[in-house]
Amino acid sequence: MLLKKAIKLKFWSAKTPVLIHTMGKVGSLSVYFSLKKHLPITPIFHTHSLNKEEIKKDVSYCFSNGVYPGSRSPVFLIHKHIINKQKPFKVITLFRDPIDRNISAFFDAFKIYVGVSPELYIGDLENLTQLFFKHLPYKYPLQWYDDYMLKDTGINVYSHSFNPEIGWKIINNNNVKTLLINCYLNDAVKEDLIEEFCGISNFKLSNTNVRSEGNASVLYKDFKNYIKFPEHYLNEVYNSKYALHFFSEEERASAIQKWSK
Repeated sequence: MLLKKAIKLKFWSAKTPVLIHTMGKVGSLSVYFSLKKHLPITPIFHTHSLNKEEIKKDVSYCFSNGVYPGSRSPVFLIHKHIINKQKPFKVITLFRDPIDRNISAFFDAFKIYVGVSPELYIGDLENLTQLFFKHLPYKYPLQWYDDYMLKDTGINVYSHSFNPEIGWKIINNNNVKTLLINCYLNDAVKEDLIEEFCGISNFKLSNTNVRSEGNASVLYKDFKNYIKFPEHYLNEVYNSKYALHFFSEEERASAIQKWSK
């Protein structure tokens, strides 16, 4: 028992903790698992929220719907050993085109929204479109940096300038150092950024949770090609604070054209 306790204390007092703290469906699991391989004795966590009560509800909701929660980091321990003690820590956070991200999130929770897994779905694309617009909380990515990053870490990304042409930025705020990355950056660029940010060498990203084959992949691609978004929806999304901050005028115009078909 004493040895186990000593190991735990050593873990929490080890090198600067790293939180992969970001909205869901932006490639964060690939960063998390790849870092875990390179830094086995460093406290590394994958979180979408640090709100303890919200985490309880989300986990309970997933299990009650027969879905395994995507992130089960020990948020209570993160508060106890890092946040409450005002211990310095690093944050890696990624962002993505909001509609791209929402479609991915819809398929990730497909069974909750549709009632069956994508592999077993036999309905048409129009029905899926209606379910998407009815159930998917589309403002989640637009509000995540205010509702979670700011409240969880005190980092206000919008108070720092961001150049969409570069696609990344490091923010220093008291005892928190944050690496902000556009998820569409080339993996080699991400690897170099994370390598330097975390002080490691020969870092390589291993893709995780990639939907690349099978019936689910075909349905996913067909749905993305089929769904069309109304003008008011696109205007709200791409004129949001989130989109205006992270994407260039050219990128927003291209996205509007893509999703309006």
